[in-house]
Amino acid sequence: MGGPQGRSTVHSNGLSFWSPRRKAVEIKQKLKLLDKILKQLREGWVFVEGKRDREALALLGCRNVLTISGNLRISCDRVAEKGVETVFVLTDLDRRGEQLAALARDELEARSIRAELETRKALGRILNVRYFEDAKRGYDELIEEGENNG
Repeated sequence: MGGPQGRSTVHSNGLSFWSPRRKAVEIKQKLKLLDKILKQLREGWVFVEGKRDREALALLGCRNVLTISGNLRISCDRVAEKGVETVFVLTDLDRRGEQLAALARDELEARSIRAELETRKALGRILNVRYFEDAKRGYDELIEEGENNG
């Protein structure tokens, strides 16, 4: 069950918990994946819903970030004019975000641009956020957790 391998330990009360070693390994894996994702986002083009989302991603080093709430077609035209092949769509992980992601995918694909939609879910899981305006907070908390469990 538990012990030195860092697996989940089950107590007599039926509750389980992760050992500190297992938690440290999990955080290290998250940080490694986060580093890979942020590198892609920093080198690519990103669509977000609004200004606060754009500002949060800018704090994480992302520069080519366009807002699409209310101006989706303009943003799609802009990346098409620049010859962009793929756009990361980081709409919020709520119902409205899902709808906007689907609209963005359709508009981008109409311009022969690939809409990358999987990164939003992965990034949300890693940073433990539902709204990308909270991305910097999620990043800071993950870094702190890594320092405390590293």
